[in-house]
Amino acid sequence: MAYERRLRSQNLVHLLQNRESGYTCAGNQLGRMPRLFYERPFYKCITPCLTIDTVTIPPVYLRKFTPDGSKLLAFSQDQRSLHIYRYRGCASVGELIRRADVGTGECFSSPGSTLKSTIFERLFATKEALTLRLCQGDYSLYYLHREFSIFLEEGRYVLLAAMSVLRGALPIDDYVRYPDLFDKLEVFSYVFFVVDLKLGVVSDSLFLPHDSIVIAHNHGISVFGSTVAIMSRLHQCIYVYGVTEGKLHVQETVGPRPRDFIEKARSDFDNLDATTVLPITHIKQRVLSFLYRQIDPESPAVQEKRREFYKNFEFVEHMIMERMQLVNKELLLLRYEERPKDSETMPMTGTPRRLYVFYTISGEEVVGVYPDYSVDLLQIILQFYDEMSNVRSLQTGDAPSLPLHFILKQNFVDANESIPFVRHAALRFNPSVPVSSQSLSPSPYLRFNEFSFDDRHVSPLERPNPCSAEPIVFRDRATQSIKFRLHATARRHNNPLAPRELCAFIWHPYEPLLLSIQKCMNSYAYHVHLYSHSTVVDPSSA
Repeated sequence: MAYERRLRSQNLVHLLQNRESGYTCAGNQLGRMPRLFYERPFYKCITPCLTIDTVTIPPVYLRKFTPDGSKLLAFSQDQRSLHIYRYRGCASVGELIRRADVGTGECFSSPGSTLKSTIFERLFATKEALTLRLCQGDYSLYYLHREFSIFLEEGRYVLLAAMSVLRGALPIDDYVRYPDLFDKLEVFSYVFFVVDLKLGVVSDSLFLPHDSIVIAHNHGISVFGSTVAIMSRLHQCIYVYGVTEGKLHVQETVGPRPRDFIEKARSDFDNLDATTVLPITHIKQRVLSFLYRQIDPESPAVQEKRREFYKNFEFVEHMIMERMQLVNKELLLLRYEERPKDSETMPMTGTPRRLYVFYTISGEEVVGVYPDYSVDLLQIILQFYDEMSNVRSLQTGDAPSLPLHFILKQNFVDANESIPFVRHAALRFNPSVPVSSQSLSPSPYLRFNEFSFDDRHVSPLERPNPCSAEPIVFRDRATQSIKFRLHATARRHNNPLAPRELCAFIWHPYEPLLLSIQKCMNSYAYHVHLYSHSTVVDPSSA
């Protein structure tokens, strides 16, 4: 009993003694665990409890840390260059904080302090930053998308995207090569750069003209291991590439027709016009086949189920692929949605707005189809969300956890489909998949089973949230004691008629450090939140 109490203690001295004595890893093989696997209890007592308010940073757009936490990526203000900052660690500013005499408070906001103007430079060695001019020469009309970056090979490489607006009509042969083409979209030209962060060079580039890809927040690109999938909303297909030593290699195109069919297809376009009826894609054919085979001919309700199938046939025929994800190297999760109609006619009643399709790449088979209200799909998500998020901390081995996922898993993992609330939960949570690649932060302070916080203002999802009127409080979920606060409060009163003030957070993957960026219209404010041994966290809730 005393041994278990000692292991549960959050006293820093006890934690250090436990680590020194080997209590925390008794009976386990250290070499098989991530480096900080047994250090997780320390995050309860070493927290980013000090906020340095309104710091000075170089004229760049900050993006995110590399998975190993050694570098911070940023884009130039003209969105043509990549800046790579080397992270020096929180210890590099210890003396600077001591000289500034920050005291025991949780927020330091003294105007005119040298701490505000120099802390970013000390943390990230701005004078030693590496700058790569990517959009130049043939790509001088392109600009880097500052909400996109995907790391490859455990952070050795980063995939970036640049885009440029295109004018003119689509090539006529695209309508035959891609019979499900969705031409109601604005078309761009894209260049993907593979940057070697170790050598500081561009190792490869990929040019995709005349396309429409959802770049923001990594929505249209999915990565699993050395496989990269890029979804074209325009062509309604998926380009699959392999990555070897920083080079992209074309593997295949999934979607328009079965494998090797495009190369064998006729190329006679003389009689093609607006009235030409083209066949639906082979994935939709397999979806229809799968749904029909799910009807049991011996069932008493076979006629009703077949009527439902034929009723939904037109929806499946015209639906469009909106999202996708590589679940593993062989399995794709596709989300289809109803195609927007040109006329003002209402959609058919009783037809689901979305279909979730599991598709195997090598076998070219549909192995699962679920409507958006499916409780079975909800159960799959709850059971395997850690694997589907495809992000794990290199230091602790933990996967990120979304607050809603944590709550549902605690309460409804064994729930019955007949309960109305469970069907409502399915409608609410099923749209969270497919999961965008590397869109969740693996920071241990965002694990909702360890800390409780207001997920309306801060979340593992790496996207801006509305600013909080009060400091964001992080509590220990077990004891409900306050561990730290993030002082990134709104700078103006909430006005429904004024533009919303947003706040984005850039979390270090394992150290007690994060950067918060507040934006209202064209005004930005930057704050640094880090650990300071002199900070005393106020235990009161007020």
